[in-house]
Amino acid sequence: MTFSRWLGFIFRGSVVLIFLSDSLFASDAQTNYRDQIDRIISNGSGHNPQWLRLGHYKPRGFIRRIFHSEFRSEADGAEFFVSPDGKNNPIEELRATLLAFALPLESVSNESNHAQCRFPARRKWAFQNLGWEQILRQNGAPVLSCNERRAWKKQLDADGISLIFASAYLNNAASMFGHTFLKFHSKANSNGKDLLDYGVNFAAETGNQNSVSYAISGLFGFYPGRFTMQPFHQTLKTYANLEGRDLIEYRLRFTPDELDFFIDHLFELERTYFDYYFLTENCSYFLLTALETVKPEINLSDAFFYHVIPADSVRITARTSGLVESTKFRPSLMRQFRSQADRLSESDPNLTIPLVSWLTASTAALDLAIDYGAILATSSPDFEVANHALRTERAKRGEPSRPIAVETPKRPEQGHDPGRIGLTFERELNSATNGRIGFEFRFAYHDRLSNDDGYLKGTTLEVLRTNLTHELKLREIAVLDILSTQPRDRFFRPISWRTSFGIRRPAFIDSNCGYLGAGLGVTYSLSNFLWVTALADGELLANPDIENRVAIQIGPRMIATGFLNRELKIGLEYNMKRSLSPAKHYDILTADLAWAPTKNFELRFGLADTMVEGNRRSEWNVKLFQHLLF
Repeated sequence: MTFSRWLGFIFRGSVVLIFLSDSLFASDAQTNYRDQIDRIISNGSGHNPQWLRLGHYKPRGFIRRIFHSEFRSEADGAEFFVSPDGKNNPIEELRATLLAFALPLESVSNESNHAQCRFPARRKWAFQNLGWEQILRQNGAPVLSCNERRAWKKQLDADGISLIFASAYLNNAASMFGHTFLKFHSKANSNGKDLLDYGVNFAAETGNQNSVSYAISGLFGFYPGRFTMQPFHQTLKTYANLEGRDLIEYRLRFTPDELDFFIDHLFELERTYFDYYFLTENCSYFLLTALETVKPEINLSDAFFYHVIPADSVRITARTSGLVESTKFRPSLMRQFRSQADRLSESDPNLTIPLVSWLTASTAALDLAIDYGAILATSSPDFEVANHALRTERAKRGEPSRPIAVETPKRPEQGHDPGRIGLTFERELNSATNGRIGFEFRFAYHDRLSNDDGYLKGTTLEVLRTNLTHELKLREIAVLDILSTQPRDRFFRPISWRTSFGIRRPAFIDSNCGYLGAGLGVTYSLSNFLWVTALADGELLANPDIENRVAIQIGPRMIATGFLNRELKIGLEYNMKRSLSPAKHYDILTADLAWAPTKNFELRFGLADTMVEGNRRSEWNVKLFQHLLF
């Protein structure tokens, strides 16, 4: 049993023991408390929506008969509950909490350990909605000042709160779909000093584990997730500077009383943990459930059935009437640098890569070099000397820096929904046979030919993309399909890469195979409208019908993406595979035209030419896609 669990056990036990002792409470006071609590319970307060939100209780669903209770708290730390059965029974938890509020101060080691100070949001709710403060005073019980909590709130000095979305970061598995956290706005930092504000994050405590253990533990809830606070400038350094992620702030419309109530509840949450699941009970989900304690009528978390994607939590928040007051875009250091570099490319065409060569450049170019050096320093300390020289030279010039004009991208809620269903039709060229109708379902999230508004341009990140025939026979299920293509230029040389695994029917065999594919390469932007990617690609196939049951195939994969406008894209792909085993060689060339006339509707026309050791098959296809928020 952990130390925190011992504390919770001791605290709950003290409530029971003290109320069993006639020496600590007069019998008439005990009777009055019990009578009053019975009256409160009989009025349905144990299932009051806000009380359930404060305890993070959710309906049990189909297993409620087994546990003889309708609700179960998603909080997993024992210290979050007063009743021994508090996790499973909100009524008993309310009863035990009200009794704990009535304990004399002498029953605990100091004021901070008293239930009134450990659960300030619960106390405020009980005082305002149940009249419990008046009952305590009538029976001579203390109403505590909770000075430690007051000092903490005074230091926070909050007068507003924002939900912040950090854009997707494909180089970190936990952040592929973005990340959300909260930020308090302080009165003292309102004049351009918001970097000194505090951020609130919910994250898993993962420790140092290998990637396999990391994935398994995250999928099955083996990590504890906790709410933590840190200065906003530290969070900004991690996301916007080190990882190059844009931030979008959604300032929430909270009254002063609602904000104060939320801060009290956050104080309660910092003392417990929640089992963390990457796909469901994650950062976005628990931030939403925390916000619901203030406004239980908004039901943000109930909009999700079996998964929560950070961008989806932002969509739900933005679509909730009256909840978002304003938005603010905060560009990453990388985006600011590229905006500067694009403007200087004409006036300073001869700038070279070595940082020291920028010391004699124009002041605008020197500002660019300082940002460039800061980006390089995030991955290597070797640039610190050159960075110091650049900053010293810039200080000598004394000229003010020109403001950086950065184009604001579309926000997540302005882009298409991540889920997708589709109807497809395929037919071979120059063939009298009837075409084939198929169906497609995708759990999430985006592919490179869809409208990029609100997404990372040139990327594919799809989960559980499933293709079925009209007879509902499986043609493919891509459990995960990732393609990251970011162009190289004179400043940066990112690696393009892809990975995918699932089940599909390959070109050379008439049955489904398990597959695992990966590729590494480079991408170049040949113009503002055309990206070309070359990958060294490989694939492992497993099927009993293949000789030796396994096939390893390698070869180049060429991908071209044409960005004609926001609604119209062209995609070309050539995939050549040569087998290192007895399996057959094949070549596939595809061309697609994707048109998105509305945010969530998409129409595609495609051609595919497949060559399997001299046997050629060509076909055309039409696909209708509707994006949804599942």
